[in-house]
Amino acid sequence: MINPATPPPPKEALDYFRAKGYKIGWDYRDVWKEEHTRAFTVAKVMTQDLLIDIRSALDDALVQGKTFKQFQKELEPLLEKRGWINTPRRLQVIYDTNMRTARSAGQWERIERNKTAIPYLIYGLGPSKEHRHEHTQWDGLILPVDDPFWDTHATPNGWGCKCRIRQISKNEVDRLGGVSKPPVIETKPWHNKRTGETLHVPEGIDPGWDYNPGKSRSGNIKKLSDSKDLEFNKVVGTPEAPVELKQRIAPSAFSTLRNISATDIDDVLQQLPGAEQSLEKVKAFTNEKGLKTLVIRQSEMSARNKASLKIREQVLDYLDEDQRRFGSHNYTIRGVQRVGGFTNASYNHIVVKGNSKVNLKKADKQVIANELTQAVDKAVLANQSDSKDTWALAFGGSKEAETVAVWVHELGHQVHYWAGASSAPNGAKYLTRYSQTNKYEYHAEHFSAWLFNRKALLEFDPEAVKHFDELIEKAVQGKERRR
Repeated sequence: MINPATPPPPKEALDYFRAKGYKIGWDYRDVWKEEHTRAFTVAKVMTQDLLIDIRSALDDALVQGKTFKQFQKELEPLLEKRGWINTPRRLQVIYDTNMRTARSAGQWERIERNKTAIPYLIYGLGPSKEHRHEHTQWDGLILPVDDPFWDTHATPNGWGCKCRIRQISKNEVDRLGGVSKPPVIETKPWHNKRTGETLHVPEGIDPGWDYNPGKSRSGNIKKLSDSKDLEFNKVVGTPEAPVELKQRIAPSAFSTLRNISATDIDDVLQQLPGAEQSLEKVKAFTNEKGLKTLVIRQSEMSARNKASLKIREQVLDYLDEDQRRFGSHNYTIRGVQRVGGFTNASYNHIVVKGNSKVNLKKADKQVIANELTQAVDKAVLANQSDSKDTWALAFGGSKEAETVAVWVHELGHQVHYWAGASSAPNGAKYLTRYSQTNKYEYHAEHFSAWLFNRKALLEFDPEAVKHFDELIEKAVQGKERRR
């Protein structure tokens, strides 16, 4: 069973969704275009009690990364109690529309933030089997971020539209053949029978979808004032004073193993003795970069077999948009029997090989954390004696400890990439044999030691602690991954 425990989406997406008030509307045409950025509405829902139920369920689904089936299963009994019987198809539309527009708005905020360094956008088709004719004509279109085309054509562009835009650099634009000629936007009249207005809608875009959720949000957030809004604000806050989102060390995970999740990894790491300050720095890094995690079975990590192909679209939908171009290479690797996990300087995610025999949910988190701390102690002792050196910190303990240690090891690579991929410090000591392989494994192994047992690493090599204190700060501020 796929268990996509994928909390939180990019924070901007959740901010967008939570910034909405409530608006009653019998028909989707009653709440028009940019109004959706200011008010949450569901057609034919005529009471705010119902709106609060649906919005709460969507908020939870967005935060927890719930699938439509989970959203439907939890919401339907609530709605039935209030006498609102709905069809699965209608709930699917509600779910898809809100999820896609929230993520689109969040993506646009990141696009604006990074447009100086990555100044172009490319339009791409989504995974749908059939596409609107006009959308196929826009496939591969490259225009500057500030081109007015994106004011009306930023995705999604209609009911069920799964098209995407991706931010790309000048170098990639040159490789793809240069900037496109802006298309001429033809419009067609559309009569809104609900309001009596006749509007001109761009061809290829469904009525009401010709706006950019991210741009509209930036100019339209307003104070939520309704008394029922205040009830909801106790949970989510207001645009002016949002409830602080609880950040986690592992912000999210797509897991095909029900007993290994981002929450489980977090719970173990929170038990590391004396690691509070280091964990806060790591948390700042993983949340700033929106780092994602895949926990998948060995069979799913092998290229071009049925198991890996089965999860392909779910994995690509979970990962950042710019990772889609790597396809199944995002999570498959040769020689999978010999690896515990992997990452790459081109990725914004970590892959961990899961084991169905591992049950992090029921395991004693403190015991696992103690194992990780002791692994560093053992490695230090091995270096100080004639005993056989430790091969790697991740191996030698329980399978539960190995799973968490592999995640932290791969996280160490990402920290190293974002901090500029420097060499090991002059005069560096090597805690494990694996750390002697190259500068990348030095950083992954000693980052793990720095997090698991700072005290022991400080005794072994004080300069290493200083190096990683500085490295994590550089990584948080880093603008790009380097190798």
